[in-house]
Amino acid sequence: MIFLIITLHLISGPVGCFDVIGYSGGSIKIYCQHHLYGSNDKYICEMKQNQCVTKIVTQGQKRWNQKERFSLCDYYGYNFTGRLEMILRPLSLQDAGSYQCGETGGWNHTVNLTVIRDPCCLGPKTVTGYLGMTVTISCSYPEEFEKKTKYLYKLQREHFTSVIQTSETQRGRFSISDDRSSKVVSVRISDVREDDGGVYYCGVWSHGMLVSYESLFTEIQLQVTDFSVIISVSVCVALLLIGGSALMVYQRRHKQTRGSTSSLNSGNKENKAISHSASDYEEIRDTRAAPLYSMVQLPAGLSDHPNTVYTTTW
Repeated sequence: MIFLIITLHLISGPVGCFDVIGYSGGSIKIYCQHHLYGSNDKYICEMKQNQCVTKIVTQGQKRWNQKERFSLCDYYGYNFTGRLEMILRPLSLQDAGSYQCGETGGWNHTVNLTVIRDPCCLGPKTVTGYLGMTVTISCSYPEEFEKKTKYLYKLQREHFTSVIQTSETQRGRFSISDDRSSKVVSVRISDVREDDGGVYYCGVWSHGMLVSYESLFTEIQLQVTDFSVIISVSVCVALLLIGGSALMVYQRRHKQTRGSTSSLNSGNKENKAISHSASDYEEIRDTRAAPLYSMVQLPAGLSDHPNTVYTTTW
């Protein structure tokens, strides 16, 4: 009887649950291995009411599959047996629960997924880098990861490629530092290149014999821009602003000049009217003031009289 139990144990492998921790807004990558790993279809299912509801399956020659937020990759023959990789992103609080990873008609492992909401990890963020310059990617991490090795991964198609980790200080153009007092890991990228752009993740690795996982707690979108283009655009904008300001000043002054000219013309017309009235008044006054002399013609025979009378008329 004891021999039979041991034999069944070796065939089916140890039975147990594996705890996995993820963060809301981040991602989780789970690795399942087994010494009886075969070529049959692989699956991920979620336990609900004593039933395992299939989430995603690899079938036949299709070793990789994606469905909604789940992706599954079957590495048959990896490390002499094989490895099943499941990615779930982005994580939500509703994803917490029990899952199974396994092979149809064969082995399976139960994984208990816990999803935590933490202020350090509240979703993706965007960082801008400039060609030829240096950019820094920083991630805050939860307290429980303080003593763990932190990684920076880059998403390339369906794969997460390790760029650098805190167990080293530099790898090529990438350097890393871990400030445990502030719980911030920072990666500096020098001489930024165009192909450095993309999606990065800060995460930790939890290794196990049968089930391992990477908790990717922060997503970073790195956008690479040519700084000379930024300068050119800034100069064009500045010139447009200067030109617009100059045009507004010109139009304002032009309106003021037209207003002054209109006022001056109105003033001149009034002055002319006043001057004309004054001239008329003077002419009338002068006409009235000028004495008119007339001579009264006396009848013939009296013209030589010494008492001739002259009259002045006004």
